Formats: sequence, C-alpha cells, structure tokens
Amino acid sequence: MTSNQQNSPNSWIEQGGSFVAFFAIFALLAWQVTAPLMIGLLWAALLAFTVKPVYDYFNRRIRFRKQPAPSLAAGITLVIVGFVIIIPLVLIFFSLGNEVTKLVASAGNFFSGLEPDQARDPYAYVPSWMPDWITSQVVSFLRDTEAVTASLQKLAAWTGTFLTGFSRRIIQGASSLALDLAIILMTSFFFIRDGGAILAYIKSITPLCADEKELFFSRAKHMVNSVVYGIVLTVAIQALLGAIGWWIAGLNSPAFFGMLMFFFGMFPAGTSVVWLPGAIYLAATGHVKSAVFLLLWGGALVSMIDNLMRPFLIKATGNGEEISTLLIIIGLFGGVIAWGFIGVFLGPLVMVLFTIVLDIYRARRLKRQEDFS
Repeated sequence: MTSNQQNSPNSWIEQGGSFVAFFAIFALLAWQVTAPLMIGLLWAALLAFTVKPVYDYFNRRIRFRKQPAPSLAAGITLVIVGFVIIIPLVLIFFSLGNEVTKLVASAGNFFSGLEPDQARDPYAYVPSWMPDWITSQVVSFLRDTEAVTASLQKLAAWTGTFLTGFSRRIIQGASSLALDLAIILMTSFFFIRDGGAILAYIKSITPLCADEKELFFSRAKHMVNSVVYGIVLTVAIQALLGAIGWWIAGLNSPAFFGMLMFFFGMFPAGTSVVWLPGAIYLAATGHVKSAVFLLLWGGALVSMIDNLMRPFLIKATGNGEEISTLLIIIGLFGGVIAWGFIGVFLGPLVMVLFTIVLDIYRARRLKRQEDFS
C-alpha cells in the first residue's frame, strides 16, 4: 500500500472502524471480568479517596533507607482503615439485621395486643394526654369491631412485609459486604498507593481539551470533597451521636434508628425527623427526664453538628461551591435503588459530576454560537 493510500480518507475510516471493533471486543471481555467485582471495586475507590489525606501524611513522613516508602504508608493506612471503618461498618450491618428482626417480632406482638376486646373499655386504648376531640373519634372507631379488626390486619400485614423485606436487605447487604471484604482490602491498597498514577492515566484518556480537563477535574475534586466530607461525613457523625443519645435515653434499637438518622440527615428536615418523635414518645409514656435529655441532646448537639460542621467542611473541602439539595435528594434515592447501600455515596456523586459535564457542554455550545455570530 502506497503512502497516499494509507493517508486517504477511506483508509482512515477503515482503520478507525477496525480499531473500534478491536477495542470493543476487549472492552466487553474486560467488563465481563470486572462486573462481578464492581461493587467491591467501587467501595475500594471510595475508601481510597476518603483516606487519601491519611496516606499523604504517612507517605511524607515515612522513609526507608532515606527513600519514600509508599507501599508501607499504604499498608499502615489500610490497617487503620480496617480498625476504624471496615470492621465497625460490618458489625453495624449485622446489628441492624438483628434489630430489624426484633422489630418484626415486636410489631407482631403489638398488633396482636391491639385486637379488640368486647370486655375492655375502648377508653383504655387511648392515652390520657390525648385531646378530647381526638379521644372521641378514636373511641368511636374502636367500638366498630369489624372495622378495627380489618384495619389492624391490613396494617399488621403491611408492617410485617415491610420490616421483613427491609431486614432481609440489611442482612444481604451485610453478607455481601463481608464477601466483598477481601476484594475491598486488596484493591484498596493499590488504589491508595497508586491513586495519583491512576488519576493521571484517566486524565490522559479523557476526551476533553486541556482547559476543559483542568476545569472538570478541579471542580470534580472540590465537589467530591464536598459530598464525601461536607455531607456524608457530617451526617455519619450526626447519626452516630443521635444513636448514642437514643441509647442513653433508654430507647430500643439504637443502631436501626441511627441508620434512619443517617438517611434522613441527607434531607433538609435532618435527623430531627427521628429523634424528635422519640422524645415525644418518651414524654407520652411518662419518661419526662429521658424525653428532655433526648430533646437537649438532639437539639443542642446533633443539630449543632449540622449547622456548624457541614458549612465549614463544605467551604474547606469544596472551595466554597454550592451543591444543589435537589441533586443530592435525586442522587440519594436513585443511587440506593440502583446500587444498594453504596448508592448513598455514589448517587449524589454521579449527579454532581453529570452537572459538570453539562456545564462543559453548555460552554462549548455558547462558544460555537459566538463563533458563528
């Protein structure tokens, strides 16, 4: 083939098409190999990003024969991660499964105890603190035995189905996480040690011009920092403190309700959606001191973490860039549905990174319009 033939448009098209097919074959094979490990790899990548400051600290200070020792620094970081993050997380998952199982049994006992009894005064089912107009409505309903029985049966069936399914997902999630633990630990070491080189390679193959690459990766770093440190870390600390307060107040299943605080902490209403009803329940059942304690603990400590720590971390790690609450909510729900528990982290990140790509596309489009005008 002559030089002119090699440089002809048809030749480039043929070569390009052949390479695309060649590339697609190996991309498909690589995907089949990595797909079963994807959840573990995503956990490892997220873990490596989260603990990068710890690795950087040890990598700067540890020397072996007066030379940097990145492998040793990564190993020390991974040991710390195992004791501080991974082991407690696995234990929390198993604890959640056990607590939800107990809640299922308690719900069954509760509804069976509410079965209407002709010999019992309906007023005995209504708390004394209930307002009179509500009491009269409740008593009128309780006197309709057939309606009460049908309602209780439907409510018990729905509650049992929901809690049983939720418990099964929690236990499966914990089991899956335990099975993926070996993959997470092994790959985390390389993600921690070689994260800079991996990121540089990704930059080199990203189909953006130099300015767009700088914009994308700079904003992505700030946004990811904001999501991981400014939002997820803040909510995790709130949930932990809320669960401790829940336990001190004498309420059952602190791990389960701590998990609910973590989930609702992502939303504007915050963790008060969980601990405030707990305080009301304590007051209604006569445990006034415990109710006051939980109110003070939740209002003064847990909420203070959200009001002070979250803005500080977002500003410090996210370069002051604001993150849309709507994106966080969409990413949270969609991420959990698509990927399970890890979707709590990945969902908001995907939505935030997508908006960065949209901004680049918008900038390109506006520039193109200016060039033609």
